[in-house]
Amino acid sequence: MKAFTKFTKIATTLTLCTFALSSCAQLFESRVPMDINSTHANLSSLVIPNVKIEKLDAPAQIWASKAKSATTIHVVWSAVDYAKSYYLERAISTQKDANGNFSEPEDSEYKPVAQHIYQTQYDDVILQNPKYTDKEYSYRFFYRVSAENQMFKYETSEPTKPTEAYLLAPPANVKASLGEETNCIRIAWDKTPGAKRYDIYRSRNSDGSSPTFVGSVSSNENGFVNNIDKKDQGVDFYFSVKTIADGANSIDSGLALGYALQEGAPPKVTGVQVTAGFGDTTDKISIKWDKCADSTLQYAVYRTSSNDASYKLLSASVSGTTFDDKKSLDKNVYYFYQVQAFKNVTNGEASEKIKGPFSDSGSTSTNPAIGFILAPPTDINITKSGSECSISFTPAIGCEKFPSNVNLNSPNKYSYKIYGSNSKDGSFNAEPTTVSDSSLQFTDNKYCVKGITKYNFYKISTVNKNKESEKSEVCAPSPDAATNVQCSCAKNVGGQANANGVLPVEITWSASLANDAEGGYHIYRSAKKDSGYRCITEAPIKNSTTYIDANETAKAGVYYYYKVLSLNALGKGSNFSEPVRGYGALTSEQYMREYNKTVLASQKKLTLMHKPENLKKLGSETIYGTLSGSLYYNASANIAQAKGSVTMHYENYADFYAGGEKENGFYFRLTGNTNTEANTGGNGNMYSYVECYGMYPGKVYYDNISIKGGAAGGGTYGIERDGFKREEISWTIGEEGK
Repeated sequence: MKAFTKFTKIATTLTLCTFALSSCAQLFESRVPMDINSTHANLSSLVIPNVKIEKLDAPAQIWASKAKSATTIHVVWSAVDYAKSYYLERAISTQKDANGNFSEPEDSEYKPVAQHIYQTQYDDVILQNPKYTDKEYSYRFFYRVSAENQMFKYETSEPTKPTEAYLLAPPANVKASLGEETNCIRIAWDKTPGAKRYDIYRSRNSDGSSPTFVGSVSSNENGFVNNIDKKDQGVDFYFSVKTIADGANSIDSGLALGYALQEGAPPKVTGVQVTAGFGDTTDKISIKWDKCADSTLQYAVYRTSSNDASYKLLSASVSGTTFDDKKSLDKNVYYFYQVQAFKNVTNGEASEKIKGPFSDSGSTSTNPAIGFILAPPTDINITKSGSECSISFTPAIGCEKFPSNVNLNSPNKYSYKIYGSNSKDGSFNAEPTTVSDSSLQFTDNKYCVKGITKYNFYKISTVNKNKESEKSEVCAPSPDAATNVQCSCAKNVGGQANANGVLPVEITWSASLANDAEGGYHIYRSAKKDSGYRCITEAPIKNSTTYIDANETAKAGVYYYYKVLSLNALGKGSNFSEPVRGYGALTSEQYMREYNKTVLASQKKLTLMHKPENLKKLGSETIYGTLSGSLYYNASANIAQAKGSVTMHYENYADFYAGGEKENGFYFRLTGNTNTEANTGGNGNMYSYVECYGMYPGKVYYDNISIKGGAAGGGTYGIERDGFKREEISWTIGEEGK
C-alpha cells in the first residue's frame, strides 16, 4: 500500500510539474486565439498545444470596381476567420509599358487608404468635384488589403495580390463637324473603357447648360450623326457625350462646338498659317489666312490646345486676314488655330449671321496651323565636378527632342544660354555659356552639357535665331551626398512605440565633404534595399544631422533601408547617400511575442512531453533547431520531497532567419533554460532565463512566474532588451484573447 502511495505521488508530482510547464508554455502564445471552453484540468491539452494561429490569413479574394462610378471606386474582399478589421492600401499607375498596359506599382508605392475597416468593403472617393479634365480618369488604381486583429494582437496578414480598378471616365477628344455639311453635324470621340453605350446631348448655350438628349450609340461605336433641320442650319450647337456603364453614368465630356452649313454660306477659309509664334516669339502668336473673294466677309478666330480640345473663341469679328493671339499663352503648350468666315444679311429689320465652315487647320489636320511661344528648358538638374558643373535639362518646346506627341513638319534648331551667379537674387548678367542642341548629348530624354563654369546658381534661356526666351527659374547644383550615415538596429533611442510594438529608428549622418547642403536634408525609406524609396520627412532637416523615424507601419522582423538626400539652397538635390539598414527595438510585450515563435516551434518537436500517459513523460531527449543548436528536455521526480521538475535547456537554438532570408542571419538564437518545479499541491515556480541573440539581442527571465494549483497563477516575466533596463510584463500576456 505504501509503495502504491509513493507511486501515486510520483505520478501526481510529475503531472503537476508538466502541467505547470505546459501552462507556462502557453503564456508565450500571445498571438494565438485561445479556446474559451478549455480548462486547465486536462494535462494533455496543456502539454500539447491546440492548433494555434501564428498569423492571420490574407483575404482569399479582392475585387475593385472598373468603370462603375465617375468619382468612387468600390472595393470588396472576402472575410478572414479571426480578423476584427482590415487594412486597405492603394497605389496609382500613370504610365503604360511597351505593350500599352499600365505598369503594376512596386510595394513601396502603396499608401494606406483606411485602417481598421470593420466591414469587408470600402468606397474610396477619388474625386470630390469631378471635371472632364481630371487626370485621374486616365489613371489605373491598384488595391490590396490585409486582415488584422488589434484586440488579440495577431500578426497582420500579408496583403492580397493587387487588383486593378479605374473610374468611369467621360469620353475624351469630343469633336463635332464645323460646317462640313448642310443637313447634319457629325460628332466623334475616343472610346472609354467599361462603356456599354454613349449618350449624346446638345445645347444652344456655350456653357452647355439646358442640354437636350439627341441619341445613343453602342459601345463599339465612337461617332454619331445629328440630323439638322433647315431652320437649325447655321446655329451653333454645343455637344457633350456621357459614358453609360452598368448602372452608372460618367460626368459630361468637354463641349464640342458644331454646326451645319447654311444655304448661301461663305466658303471655307484656306491658307491659315502661323506667321509668328513658331518658337520665335515670347508673348504672342500671329496667324494669317487667305482673303475670300467676297470682300464684305468677316472672320471669327478660334483655337484649341494640346491641353484641352475644347474651342476658345479668340475674336468674334476680324475684318482683315491677320490676327495676333495674346490671350493667356502658356509655355510648353501647342496651340491650333481655325478661322471661320461669316456675313451679316439684313432682311427688313431682321439681321442674320450666316457662317461658313471652319478652316481645315485644326489639330487633326494634315497641315495644322500650330503655334507656340519660345520657352526656356525645364526640369533642370546640375551636378558638380571639381571646379566645373554638368547641367541636364528637358529640351525646349518646338525642337525635335521635345517630349510631345505632336509631329512638327520642321522642328526648330535651338541654342541655349547658361547664366551663372553666386547669389540667388543676383542679376545673372554674367557672360553666359552658349551651346547648341545639335552639339549636346541626349540621354534619358534630356540634353546634357558638361564643363560649365562653377557658380552657386544658374538660369537657362532658349535662343531661336535672334530671339531669346525668358530665363528659366533659378536653379542650383545638387549638393554632395551626406557621409557616414548610420541607423540604429533595435537600440534604445527613446520615443513611443507604434501599434505593432515597434520603437523608432535613429538615423545619423555627417554633412557632405563640401558642406554645401544649404537647404538641409530629406530622409528616404524603403523595405527594399534597391528600390521603392519614399521621402518620410515633410520638411527638410536643418541645423541637425539626426532624425528619429517613428515609423507607424513598421513591423517586427522587418528590415528597413534609409537614404539621406542633401538639398541645395532651393530645396532640391539629386545625390543620395548609400542605403543603410535600420530597424526599431521592440516593446517588452512585443519582444515576448516574437521570442515566443522560436519557443513554440521548438516545443512542437519534442516527443516525451506529448506522451498521453504521465509516467511516460519521464526521461530526457534532445531535438535540434532547423538552423542551429539544440533543445535538451529532462523530466524527473523527487520522491522524498514530493516534487517534480522539468528542465528545458537551449543551446544556440534557432529555427528562423530574420525576414526569412539567410543573408539576414538568425531571427532569435536561444541559449539558456526554461525550468519548472511544482509540489503535489500544484504549487511552485519557474526559474532561470534564456539569452537571445540575433536580430533582437536580450534576455527573458522566468524567476517571477508563480505556479498555483498546477497552472500559472501570478507573477511576471522579466524582459531585458539590449540597451534597456529589465522590465516586468504580466503573466497574463499569454492569456490574451481567452
